Amino acid sequence: MCLASAGNVRVAFDRQAADDWKLFLSLRAQELRAGGRLVVVLPGLSDAGGSGFEPLFNCANAALEELAREGTISDDERKRMVVGGYPRRRAQLLEPFSADGQFQSLSVGRCELFDLPDAAWADYQLDGNVEAFVSRHAAFFRAIFVPSLASAISDAGRRQAFADCLEQKLKQSLSQQLKPLHSFVQVIVVAKQGYSIIEE
Repeated sequence: MCLASAGNVRVAFDRQAADDWKLFLSLRAQELRAGGRLVVVLPGLSDAGGSGFEPLFNCANAALEELAREGTISDDERKRMVVGGYPRRRAQLLEPFSADGQFQSLSVGRCELFDLPDAAWADYQLDGNVEAFVSRHAAFFRAIFVPSLASAISDAGRRQAFADCLEQKLKQSLSQQLKPLHSFVQVIVVAKQGYSIIEE
């Protein structure tokens, strides 16, 4: 994941993410009518830079290294595996508006960070079912992140086996360190300024 990168790799991720966010806003500004509102909901980072998924990603990274050692995936495939998502801090979302409060005729109405409760953890605390708990976290990782990782494997037939093996190793690892996921979501509301002129 980009959050685990450093040096020039992290700089490249940060630069691309900033450019992507500005491009997204520019395109939405073209689509919105004057006075229109856009609500964007996306994964977020705490002000300290945490995603809340660190325990899950640490387990996944360890599992990937193990799969590489076992030969399930090659070292080259492992090096190409990256999660394309880029969670942002609130400051990063607001950066395009920092000059004069507007960007491409858009202004920010609200920008808030919310903690997301871990429903799997809540259920585990009620029923104590370790298998169900780790299965839900492993299935979540598989559904959201494994397709990006598996794209590094050119042989389509091996992708399914890779996904199965990774999920099983995740379950084993997660069962040794039962922790909730303290993840975050950002909600930003932007408004298009000005007034529409209807030509007759």
